[in-house]
Amino acid sequence: MIGGMILEGRVEGVQDSILDIVSDRFSPQVVAQVRQAIIPCQDVEKLKKFLRQLVRLSDEQEVLALLTESFPLLGEIKGLQEAILDVANDRFSPQVVAQVQQAIAPCQDVQLLRTFNRQLVRLSNEQEVSALLTKCFATS
Repeated sequence: MIGGMILEGRVEGVQDSILDIVSDRFSPQVVAQVRQAIIPCQDVEKLKKFLRQLVRLSDEQEVLALLTESFPLLGEIKGLQEAILDVANDRFSPQVVAQVQQAIAPCQDVQLLRTFNRQLVRLSNEQEVSALLTKCFATS
């Protein structure tokens, strides 16, 4: 238990360092993109590598390229989340769309999002959507 807390503290410390550097040197848009990419990451070595490379950069385009290289699934996750919400918006009530959005927003598992999307397009009623949300995103 203590080891997990120490690791979590190290991860948060590296994340804070990254965000401090980015905040001092780049636009709020870049800061937001970096935050979105690094906060879900719990791999301290991956974060430290990103930090070491980040300190050498002076151009926002270089930062975004490094972000894509270091956290390649981020774009795919965002795209899947948008596709899921498009389907939900077209077929279901705003309440169900809000439930879907809340469930998928924190998800960083590309395979799970793909599976959910494939199953969502086949559903026709809102009870089925609720059941699918529970099946895919239930937190135990």
